[in-house]
Amino acid sequence: MELVRKGAFARLWWASAASSWGDWITFFATLALAERIGGSTAVLVPLVSRIIPSLLLGSLAGVLADRLDRKWTMVLSDAGRAVVVLWLILANDLVTIAIISSILEILTMVRQPAREAAVPTLVDTEQLVKANSFSAAAAYGTAPIGAATWSGLAALYALVGAVGPIDRAPDLAFAFDSLTFLVSGAIVATIGIPKPTLAEGSGAGDRQGRDWKQPLRDLVEGFAFVTRTRTVRRVVFGMAVALFGGSALLPLGQSFARTVLRGGDTGFGVLVTALGVGVGLGMLGVAVFSSDRTRFDLTYALSLALAGLAIALAAFAQTIIGAAGWVLVGGVGTGVAYVTGFTHLHGEVDDTLRGRTFAALFTLVRMAMLASFALAVVVANALDGVFPAPFDSGIRNLFGLSGVLILGTGSLLIIAIRSALLKDVPPEVRRSIRDASRAFGSMRGRRGDSGYRD
Repeated sequence: MELVRKGAFARLWWASAASSWGDWITFFATLALAERIGGSTAVLVPLVSRIIPSLLLGSLAGVLADRLDRKWTMVLSDAGRAVVVLWLILANDLVTIAIISSILEILTMVRQPAREAAVPTLVDTEQLVKANSFSAAAAYGTAPIGAATWSGLAALYALVGAVGPIDRAPDLAFAFDSLTFLVSGAIVATIGIPKPTLAEGSGAGDRQGRDWKQPLRDLVEGFAFVTRTRTVRRVVFGMAVALFGGSALLPLGQSFARTVLRGGDTGFGVLVTALGVGVGLGMLGVAVFSSDRTRFDLTYALSLALAGLAIALAAFAQTIIGAAGWVLVGGVGTGVAYVTGFTHLHGEVDDTLRGRTFAALFTLVRMAMLASFALAVVVANALDGVFPAPFDSGIRNLFGLSGVLILGTGSLLIIAIRSALLKDVPPEVRRSIRDASRAFGSMRGRRGDSGYRD
């Protein structure tokens, strides 16, 4: 707990917690506003408009994180979001909501790689796992707090009523969110964050600093590094594939709980709670039980496989409680995968490429989520009634396929890592292990023959 009590990382963590809290409040309030304007299907507008910008500008955000002062990049992003989120108070149509949501996402996208790239410069290497556990808790643990805050603000508006330009419950949430962004930026401004190596090397007289083509070369270099570096590629693409499978649960989770499991209006809340508790336990477990000897890439692959297996089993549960149990296990795997994946990247990637690497990760993850959102309902409808019971539900089949996809991804990563580990073992050691295995096998065979004769 010393990590979040005092020091530079503690301030960054509290700033990120405030920022994430505000993000979740705006997320829920924007969905409510979109539904109020355009009906239940209109909630896809803010969702999609938060994903598309990353497809176009996500990698550029990584270049900025590697070339500009990371502290002031975060401060300006927070200040920009504090202003832009207030424009949602004036939004009365879906187009305006989409535009403002896209601008907010662009600013968030600029902040994320800068923040992730700064973390290893603020903590010791042996503290990275715990730091990433706390960071993940700040990013996703604030989701239920944000949902509760939104509910509380909506109830407050129902009591107080309109005040000036705030004449809807979501407007009160947007005004409150602006304050959380201002608090986040003010805290980050007090932190001494080292400048990135590229920024330090780009002085006034540096020819490279005046070369306008250099950012483009940086962009290409970042993509080349992610695609060519095997250990980094496994984590980045593994997480993207896992999110492609897991994101199918978001648009159909409510229907799964209510109509398939007959859990009523509270069923989906039970599943979300189980997922959140599982993620928290996974993150806590990594922080407590990991050491400097932990193979984070192997732990990441194993946890992905666990999450996929749990989702596949949850898909064919018969009750809300049964599904929640497997979702809890899947949450544990997800939490472990998140922390170990980020820790592995922090350890493998040099400071000069760290921002671009995380930008590539966030870009691919958002692309996977967008594709998953677009295909989920279509695939579920196509699989509905095709197979006999218990495979007659399209939603069950989709969730089962999602789990199998994540399980397969984790299994392939385990095989790849195992092969890489074997390559590092000297030939004479491998021969000794092989000879010992054969001797053990022959001993077991003789023992079995002897027992048969007796």
